[in-house]
Formats: sequence, C-alpha cells, structure tokens
Amino acid sequence: MEMESMFTEQKWNILRELSSEKASPLQLAEKLNTTMANISQQLRLLEASNLVKKEKIKNRDKGKPRTLFSLTHDHAYLVSAMNNFAAKKLVHLNEHQKATVRIWFIEDEELQHKAEKLYWNLLDALDKVDAIIADQGNKALLVLTKEREAVREISEKTGIGVKFISKTEAERKMSEEGNILVYRRG
Repeated sequence: MEMESMFTEQKWNILRELSSEKASPLQLAEKLNTTMANISQQLRLLEASNLVKKEKIKNRDKGKPRTLFSLTHDHAYLVSAMNNFAAKKLVHLNEHQKATVRIWFIEDEELQHKAEKLYWNLLDALDKVDAIIADQGNKALLVLTKEREAVREISEKTGIGVKFISKTEAERKMSEEGNILVYRRG
C-alpha cells in the first residue's frame, strides 16, 4: 500500500491522537466525532502498515476498553523535492533525528538555526540537560537543567543565548501552543 494513503485526514487525526496517549477505538471515535466502524477500518489499515499496534487488556471491568492502540515507533514521512533529488521515505527515528525533525518545525528561521546549533553543540552534555524548548512566541531557547554552568559555557561559546527555566515553567511552556519541545531526556 502506498504511504500517501496512510495520511488521509482521518488517519492523520488518529495518528495525532495516538501520539499523545494510547486510546481505544471507542475513545478515538468520540474524540474524532466519527463512527466506530470508520475508526476500526482506519485502525486496521494503520496496523497493517505497521504505524500503530494494538494491545489487548485482560480482566477489564465491564464498560472499560479491552483493546488500546498506540504508535509502533517514532516515524517521519519525508518527502523531498529539490534540484537533482526527489524522494519519499518513511523513516524510523532515533533520538537525534527526533530532535532534528522537531527543530525543522520551528517556524522562525533564525530561532531554528540557533536551536540546531545549540543542540548539536550540547550533544556531549545532553546528559546534563533535562529539556530544550523553542519558545516561538518570544523567539527564545529555554533550557531546563540542574547543571547550568556546563550549558552556559556551551551557550557562550556558540554565541547562542538561552534562558534557564524551572521544571514548573518547562511543563507550562511545553503545553503552550506553538512551543516546540526540541529535546527531553528520558
């Protein structure tokens, strides 16, 4: 089956919902305002394409979901159309690729460039970083870390200013629309 058919609006909505939490077909049908038959059909196609998986739950109470669906892996569907190279591919992402893809979704090119440069310069110190967030509204890079000096040194060396934030502020910023979680440890 061609991958393009996996990204119709209905299937895309299911994938988006499953990106945040596991869900039963009934929960998906209610959230997406559609029928169980439609959701079940879409889930079968997504499962056959190895984009989602189902998990049977034993000994559930009456009225509780017996089957939950989730994403199988972290994927990106890449389409490239540039001079001397046109291709499309479904890619299974590792941690560095996930950060890179998130950075590509930063709308402001200057902030995107700074986030990419900061992330790659922090690679050897990522064990000291809990999270990096691109605050697109304020065009700022926010870093949650207990070891500020190590990150500050890299920030100063690269000329990229960062704002250090608390765990509470990081959680709030991650939930704000438009902000992009570039990296999160664990």
